[in-house]
Amino acid sequence: MFIPRHPVVENQFCQFGTSSGTNSTTGAGGVLAYAGSACYLDDTALQYDSTVKIYGANENKPCFGFLMQKVKAGYHSIHPAGMMLPGDLGSSDVIAQPSYNANGVINGSKAAPVGVAHLGIWDTIHYSSAAAIVAGTNMFILQSSLSELCASTDSANTGATVTTWTTPAGSVAVALKGANIAQVTANVNNTTLYPIRVKLLV
Repeated sequence: MFIPRHPVVENQFCQFGTSSGTNSTTGAGGVLAYAGSACYLDDTALQYDSTVKIYGANENKPCFGFLMQKVKAGYHSIHPAGMMLPGDLGSSDVIAQPSYNANGVINGSKAAPVGVAHLGIWDTIHYSSAAAIVAGTNMFILQSSLSELCASTDSANTGATVTTWTTPAGSVAVALKGANIAQVTANVNNTTLYPIRVKLLV
């Protein structure tokens, strides 16, 4: 969930980059990235368009923005390519279609158009913390497969590396409305989801 409360800039001219053979989750509708995931611009060779990727374990690149949509792999391993389920209709999910190798064999997922948010005020459940989040808390990026907001720069508390660049103290957002420790724990455990409200700084 990544809901605008006071959006400033919404970038609709990007695509979520998925590479052949990776992030495909076998082409059965698996989630490649969640709404609210922090992303960076792909600066690899031969990338001439605005392709964004989410953070992995060792990617410490400047944050470009936050995904406004969930990105899922298509269902091409169990249904014909292009198939959509009834639950996808009317949703804002992006469904990445299959990519093919030179022999016409599916080898992953293609890049897919996606919205990217910059600045503004947003509600999100895509965060992690080992403690309560109070108003004014600086939020960072957890470098993991979820690429989510994190309330601490202490990797011992979060279990993964946290980005430490660009805006003051490396933060990419500040909490306007937080959550107590019970709510944070329930959200992180996916038991009961409690959104926090953040002001994006990128």
